[in-house]
Amino acid sequence: MIETFFETGTLNSPAAFLASLLIGIAFGVALEKAGFGSSRRLAGIFYFRDMTVLKVMFTAVVFAMLGICYARAFGWVTLDNVYFLHTVYGAQIAGGLIFGAGFVMSGWCPGTGAVGLASGKIDALVFLLGAVGGSMLYNELHPILAPIFNGDRGVVFAYETLGVSEARFAFSFTVIAVLCFWISEYVEKKRRGRGHPVGKRFLAVFSAVLIVAASGLFAVEGYEKKPAPRAAIPVKEKMPLQAIQAAPDHMSPQDLADRILAGDPSLKLVDIRTPEEFEQFHIRSAVNLQVEDLAQALLPNQNKGLIVLYSSGTDLGAQARDELLRQGFKNVSFLTDGLEAFLNVCLKPVSLRTSPVTPDTAAKINAWRAFFLVSQDPVPTQAGPELPVK
Repeated sequence: MIETFFETGTLNSPAAFLASLLIGIAFGVALEKAGFGSSRRLAGIFYFRDMTVLKVMFTAVVFAMLGICYARAFGWVTLDNVYFLHTVYGAQIAGGLIFGAGFVMSGWCPGTGAVGLASGKIDALVFLLGAVGGSMLYNELHPILAPIFNGDRGVVFAYETLGVSEARFAFSFTVIAVLCFWISEYVEKKRRGRGHPVGKRFLAVFSAVLIVAASGLFAVEGYEKKPAPRAAIPVKEKMPLQAIQAAPDHMSPQDLADRILAGDPSLKLVDIRTPEEFEQFHIRSAVNLQVEDLAQALLPNQNKGLIVLYSSGTDLGAQARDELLRQGFKNVSFLTDGLEAFLNVCLKPVSLRTSPVTPDTAAKINAWRAFFLVSQDPVPTQAGPELPVK
């Protein structure tokens, strides 16, 4: 199985930065080759003169979708390897409308704007400056706009919502894409008197390849199986969960440290890093489980007490929490900013902090350090006074 930077919690590593740089360069070259370094060509789709944007975007989406489906079918990746955005309809609809309006007026989107800037386009520079200014304005207005973020539905897959198998959805989406390719060819020919110079023969072969590739998913074991309906939580279990459901889905390092120090028996702390990282140092009372084993190993704790997941940072813990939520776990939280934040917030000596702390806070930090850095667990990992704090 392929391990990803996201899964291993190493998105901030030098290797991840290098990979991002190389992928970014390749992406920019691809956009430039597709003609996305020109705002005139990008805006052509809104006037039905040039449908390149639709063709390129649909091609990219279909190839990525089929690639992920086959990679999962062959066991190369799992859902735990990939980060999925949460579905928040209000925020995403509002953001999409604003993004679309900006695209129509400027002829650029952030990715193509960067390509245009690299090509020396002044209008791309103006657009990117506006994007930066808009981001700053959004940050200042966030308290006012916060209500549109209500209704977080977690990770939602379209095929599950529609109640169809993943293979059927992928095939249907591919057919829609192929139809759009042919409609785009027709529209361009009507508007400009000619279609794309590659001709209909290439489009016919390309369409056939996509349809065959999508059809192949039906032959892959398990992909034609419809998603099983999720079991509802018994009524008798809903009431004890009300307090948990009303709480946020994440826990701050301070709150976690206080609850462990107080000996909270309802708390189940789970370290989802690699066994090697766990042996090097882990938060006292934590158990080490791999992401793919979480659902089975935590079944006795499902909807009982509170499960807190943590990794090196936030992403993997949040993703694992979302996957458990999809499988019926309503009592799962994750440590905000992961182990790195716990080290900085709770275990960094007062003398090494850049900002002064109150006497009460200093006393609490010393109590945390005394408890977490001198473990008395049966199989302890002694961090010692030389524990690195970033």
